[in-house]
Amino acid sequence: MTRIALVVALFAGGCGPWLVAESPAPPGRSARLDSVDGFWGVKSYRLEVSQGVAIAITCNDGAPCEKLSVASDNPAVAQVKLASLGTLQPNGSPIAGNRATAAAFVVVGKQVGETRIHVRSKDGGREIAVSIVAPPAQGAAATVAR
Repeated sequence: MTRIALVVALFAGGCGPWLVAESPAPPGRSARLDSVDGFWGVKSYRLEVSQGVAIAITCNDGAPCEKLSVASDNPAVAQVKLASLGTLQPNGSPIAGNRATAAAFVVVGKQVGETRIHVRSKDGGREIAVSIVAPPAQGAAATVAR
């Protein structure tokens, strides 16, 4: 492999869309998206969501991701759906002010467990390691309030 081909291959491995959490967790619950970084930037993502909680995530690669698709290895643990968040983002056009609808999806924590979500767009893909955690016990909030 030539040096140029090697450099191109190394940079291409670090490319792909960026994912951003767009909704907060309800009080006392978890909904957290973190990047797993490597030498060349983001390698993958890690998501923790409480059972029964949904989190909205946008996909961007300099503009809203085109041809977005998402799939869960185990929809019984984490269900995913494409979504429209009703927000606009810069579309990458050189004309200032041009905007496009955000490319988004929602992850719903269905049952406690772990799975993976595969995010694909025209410009690459990302993997998300998902952990669905149990909601807090009902008595926990009453104990804290005393």
